[in-house]
Formats: sequence, structure tokens, C-alpha cells
Amino acid sequence: MTNQQRVMLLLPLFVVWVVVASAGLFYFGNQHYGQFAGDTDWQNSITAEFSLSALNVNENPGIQVVHVLQPDCICNSRAKEHMAVFADDYQVPVSAQHQRSLADVVATGFVLPASPAVLIFDDGQLIYAGPYATGPLCSGSDSLIAPILLKEVQLPGVWLNGEASACRCVFNPES
Repeated sequence: MTNQQRVMLLLPLFVVWVVVASAGLFYFGNQHYGQFAGDTDWQNSITAEFSLSALNVNENPGIQVVHVLQPDCICNSRAKEHMAVFADDYQVPVSAQHQRSLADVVATGFVLPASPAVLIFDDGQLIYAGPYATGPLCSGSDSLIAPILLKEVQLPGVWLNGEASACRCVFNPES
């Protein structure tokens, strides 16, 4: 058998392998990617009564954030990359950052459809709830919250950001 015949026999096998591997990577790489709130009617949630004190956090003047994670969520590593730059890039001191589980937040009565998420409070009032960034990789360059934290954008009210597509783990109360 010549080299050309071997190549002609192996070429279809290689093409099938590339197609199957690509489909598998696409499926597994994107299974946690989607709209943050999915099909829920999250934006109509009652938020007026939700406060930092419900999460056992003392209210202080200025910006305070609550990082919300779920155990074993594959997207947590991407959120932790964002969390690592809050103090330096966003000027949010470590003392103004808090971490809670999604189950803890939901137990207060506040509906949060997925995690990782960030809750941003300004002078004790919730101004943003939703993902850190958009896109399948949720990179810092796609950050939704940088302008809010740096006070480059003044929100007219509470922004429950359920429309953004990001890496997220949908909340499952049984887990």
C-alpha cells in the first residue's frame, strides 16, 4: 500500500474525528451559556424591600457588592477572575465586598435566577443585579459592571439584568 493510498483511507476518518470533536467541544463549552434569566419573568421581581441587611451585611455609604456563587458551578472560575480585580480596577475595597451563596440570597425572598452574579448597592440601595460580563467566556473586556462601579454611568433605578447572555448556572432549589 502506497503512502497516497494510506492518506486516502485515513482522510475520511480524520474528517469524522474533527467534526465529532468540534461538535462535542461546542456542546460542552456552551451548555452553561445563555440568557441570564432564561424564560423567567425576573425583571418584575419585587426589590424595594431587599437590602444588605437581609444578607447580614452592614450597610455603609458608597458602593458595596455581594458576589453570589453556587457550589460546583463551572462558571465560578470566570467569576473569580472578575472578583480578583474589584479592589484594584474598580476601586471597591475588600471591606465593601461580600460573598453569599445563591441559596442564601434566594432565602431572603429575592429572586435571583442564576449565578455567578453580582449585586451592587450604592448607599445601601440595590442598583444592579445580574452577571459580571457578557459572552461565552465572560471576559473582563466584556464587563457590564465596570462603568457602574467606577460611577461612569448613573443608573436611573434598579437594573435587574436578565437579558445578558453569559456563562451561568441556573438556580436549582434542590441542589
